[in-house]
Amino acid sequence: MQYPVKDIVDFMENWAKNSYQLSWDNSGKQIFFEEMTNSIIIGMDVTDKLIKEAIDSNSKLIITHHPLFFGEIKNIIKGTYSGDNIINLLENKISVFSAHTSLDIAQGGVNDSLFNKLLLKDREILAFEEEKPMGLVGTLKEPMKFKDFLQNISTELNIKNTKSYGKNPYKKIRKVALMGGAGSLFINNAKNIADVYLTGDVKYHEGQWAYENDFIVVDLGHFHSEKFVLEEIKNRILIEFPNLDMKICENSSFELD
Repeated sequence: MQYPVKDIVDFMENWAKNSYQLSWDNSGKQIFFEEMTNSIIIGMDVTDKLIKEAIDSNSKLIITHHPLFFGEIKNIIKGTYSGDNIINLLENKISVFSAHTSLDIAQGGVNDSLFNKLLLKDREILAFEEEKPMGLVGTLKEPMKFKDFLQNISTELNIKNTKSYGKNPYKKIRKVALMGGAGSLFINNAKNIADVYLTGDVKYHEGQWAYENDFIVVDLGHFHSEKFVLEEIKNRILIEFPNLDMKICENSSFELD
């Protein structure tokens, strides 16, 4: 069964509202055509591989977390990576909708998906930016040593490589702060409320700060801290549009394991 692309985009905008996004962001419609589609491709980034999946399956809508257009676009040149991607989308009349910080903040979005995957309880907000909630804090069902906690999350989140910063691998972990994506800005907030902070894109000197302040920070990787929301997007859309063919493109990130 085919549905209007507009109806699906409207559904996404009603969940991850454009008003939620931060001022520097570009969530929302990236490319839009008034088309019908019987399938959707979902991914983290608008890559050449994801676009090929959409073309091969005749999907007229791509939904991603990271926006296609984030900085200024000065030209579209055939034979360049970004130029070929944009031309292929336009020639095939494929719409692109991206929910970035709007989906970080939305209920059931990026941070809630990670929170639920870790089976945390006692949900709290980590911090606020532009008066909008950023990140979450939760409590483990049972306290455990950090060394055991790290092994558990590596297994539960299916992450092969993590980077951890801190002094004490045997520290008892009870309260966990988290933020999907790049959350280094809120390390100090996490220290004031939690025993460990899970996020991505932690720089060396931010890890040094954690060590010097006897706090533990775990860099899950940008993609791995956000990937669980892709399944949530799929499940929510299928409730509203049950006959859509939905595919999560696993190779839709620029990261390599």
